[in-house]
Amino acid sequence: MTADSSRDNVVRAARRLFGERGYRSVTIREVAAEVGLSPAMVMKLVGSKEQLYADAEPMSPEPYDLRVPRSRMGYELVRRILDRREQDMAEPWARAAYLTHGSPDPESSRASFHASYLSMLREVLGDDPDGLRRSELVAAMLIGLATAVRTLRLLPPDRVDVDELVEEYGARVQSLIDEGAVTGADDPAR
Repeated sequence: MTADSSRDNVVRAARRLFGERGYRSVTIREVAAEVGLSPAMVMKLVGSKEQLYADAEPMSPEPYDLRVPRSRMGYELVRRILDRREQDMAEPWARAAYLTHGSPDPESSRASFHASYLSMLREVLGDDPDGLRRSELVAAMLIGLATAVRTLRLLPPDRVDVDELVEEYGARVQSLIDEGAVTGADDPAR
């Protein structure tokens, strides 16, 4: 195994571990054990835990498939969260909040979240102030769902039909995408 392939394996393992548990909860020793190297070799390959975290880019979201029509975007985003749960894959929406909180540089992590996650949504929803607000609301709903199904183990597939959940939760997300975050303007009680 070359130094480059060893480093790639270390970064890949660290990306998964940091993505699952955050910066503070992961040790170099755990990363080393994951890839079958000594902690000293991992340090030689990456320099420091902070550098490994930066290289692992745990805040990168899965790219959105722009071929999915905007009219189905909310449903697709919800489906992807539930599919990742089913496949036991790391969940980028759930990890975004705790990775930011546990980051060695939380402000930089927040900026990274805005640049990557929100930019993906704004690409579809628009750059105007309303598009930004709706992007943030959609992100909040996705973070909530991802955290609920992954961290808190709510709505388990043995009790809740996944397709029904996609339709129900997806409709709520889709309503924000389509036109209308709830602003109170249409609410006669306000």
